[in-house]
Amino acid sequence: MTAQPSVATPAGKRAIGIQIVLAIVGSQALAWFLIIVARLAANVFGSSSLPVGQIWAAAVLIVVAGAAQAASDIVQGRSAAEAEAGLHRRVLQHAFDLGPAMFTGRQTGAITAMLTDQTERVAGYRQTFIGPMIGAMVSPVLILVSVAIAIDPIAAAVLLISVPFIPLAVGGFQRAFRKVSAASRQARGKLANQFLEAIQGLTTLVLLGAAGRVGDQLADTGEENRKATMALLARNQLILLVTDAAFSLFMLTAAALVAWWRLDVGAINAAQALGLVLVSALLCAPMEQIGSFFYVGMAGMAAQRQIRAFLGRDTPSQVQVAGSGSDLAVELRQAGFGYAPDRPVFSGLDLRVPPRSTTVIVGPSGSGKSTLMSMLAGDLLPDAGQCYVGGIALTAASRDQVRAASAMVRQRSWLFYGTLAENLRIARPQATDDELHQALTKVALDDWVGSLPDGLDTQVGEHGLAVSGGQAQRIALARAMLSGRDLLLLDEPTSQVDQESERVILDAIDEIAGRHTIVMVSHRLTATERADQILELNR
Repeated sequence: MTAQPSVATPAGKRAIGIQIVLAIVGSQALAWFLIIVARLAANVFGSSSLPVGQIWAAAVLIVVAGAAQAASDIVQGRSAAEAEAGLHRRVLQHAFDLGPAMFTGRQTGAITAMLTDQTERVAGYRQTFIGPMIGAMVSPVLILVSVAIAIDPIAAAVLLISVPFIPLAVGGFQRAFRKVSAASRQARGKLANQFLEAIQGLTTLVLLGAAGRVGDQLADTGEENRKATMALLARNQLILLVTDAAFSLFMLTAAALVAWWRLDVGAINAAQALGLVLVSALLCAPMEQIGSFFYVGMAGMAAQRQIRAFLGRDTPSQVQVAGSGSDLAVELRQAGFGYAPDRPVFSGLDLRVPPRSTTVIVGPSGSGKSTLMSMLAGDLLPDAGQCYVGGIALTAASRDQVRAASAMVRQRSWLFYGTLAENLRIARPQATDDELHQALTKVALDDWVGSLPDGLDTQVGEHGLAVSGGQAQRIALARAMLSGRDLLLLDEPTSQVDQESERVILDAIDEIAGRHTIVMVSHRLTATERADQILELNR
C-alpha cells in the first residue's frame, strides 16, 4: 500500500511540540500551586503563620501557568494561520499539476470546499488541537509523579489506576462519532454543490421559470440539513456533558476516599489530604478536551483524510524526455482516444501541422474536436498512436513540456475578477503597458481600450461580465499571444459572438497567422476559408 502524503510541515511539527511542552509546564505549575495552596490553607486553619517563601512560590507558579497558556495561544494562532496558508498553496498547486483532465466528473464545489473549509479544519486540528490534546493526555501521569514526590507515592499509585481509562474514553468517542460525523459532512458537501450549481445556472433557471421552484427545494433541503445537524450536535453535547460530569465526580470521589484512607492511617497530614483532592481535579483535563475532540478533532481528521487522498493522486512526472526529431509544430500518428475503453471518441487519426500555418478542425457535435484540442494542450493522453507537439512526444512524463509549448483559448473565455491589465499579465507578469497595448492592437482592441476612462485599469467584472462576449474572446486571444507561445490552440473562439464580432476576431487571427502556428476548431464556414488545411472529424 502506498503511503499517503503528509500534510504536516517541519514548522507545524515544531509548533505542536512546543504546545505539548507548554501544556505540561502549565499543568505542572498549576499542580504545585494547588499543593502549596493546600499547605497555606492548613496554616490558616491551624492559626499558624504563613510562610513568606511559600506565598512567593505560589505567586510565581500561577504566573508561570498563565504565561504557558498565553504562549500556547500565541503559538496556536500563528502556526494555524501558517499551516492553512501552506496547505492552500499545496492543494492549489496540486490541482494545477493534475490539470483539467483529472477533474472529469468532479464537481467544482468539492474542490472549492477543499481549498476553503477543509484546509481550515485541518490547520485547526493540527495546530490548535493535537498539541493541547497530547499535553492533556500526558499531564495526568506527570501530575501524579508530583503527587508522589510532594504528598504520598501510594496515593499517587492508586489514582494512577484511573489514568488508562482516559485514552479508552477518547477512543470510544472517536469510534462513536466517526460515522455520524462522516454522514453530516457528506450532507453538507452535497448541499454546497447544489447551491453552487443553482448559482452557476441561475440564468437558465430564470429563463425556464424554474428559479422559484429550485430555490424552494434548496431551502427545504437546507432546513432538513440544519435540523439534522442541530439534533446531532445536541445529542453529542449531552453525551459529552454527562460523561465529563461522571468522570469528574468519579475522580474527585476517588481522590477524597484515598485522602481519607491515607489520613486515617497517618500516612499524610490534613494539608496533604487537601492538596490531594485539589490536584485530582487536574486529572480531568483530558476529559475536558473531549468536547473539542468532536468539534475540532473529528472534523479535522476527516478533512485531513480527504486532502491526503487528493494530494496522493498521481501527477505527470517532471522527467525531461527526448522529442521525436520532427520539425512539425504538431503531428499525430494513428492517434486515438476514448473516455471509455469500448467507446473511442476518435481513432487512427493522422495530422501534420507545419510551423506558422493555420489548421481548422471541423466536424459534427460529438466527433471529438474539443477532445482533440485538449490532447494537443497536454490535458489528455492518447490511448493509441502518438501525439507530438513541438517535437515532443506527449506522454505522462512530458505533459508539462507539451503544455509549455502552447496557449489555448477555449469556447468560453475565462476572465478573472480584476483589471484588464491584470488579466493580460496572467500570461506574462513582467509585461509592460506598451507590450499590453501591442497585444491588444493585434486583436483590434487598442482603440476600444483607449476610449475607456480607466484604460488598462478598467475592471472586467466577475467572470468578465463587464465586457461583451466578443471583447472577452479577443482579450483571451491577446493574452494567449502575450504568453509568447508559438502554438495557439483556439477552440471555437467565435461560437458565442455575433457575426460582426466573429469577423473582427477572424481578422485578428489572420493578422497573427504568419507569426504563430494556429490550430482552430470551428463550425463556421468563414473560418475554413482562411485555413491552410482543414481536418474533418466524423463520428
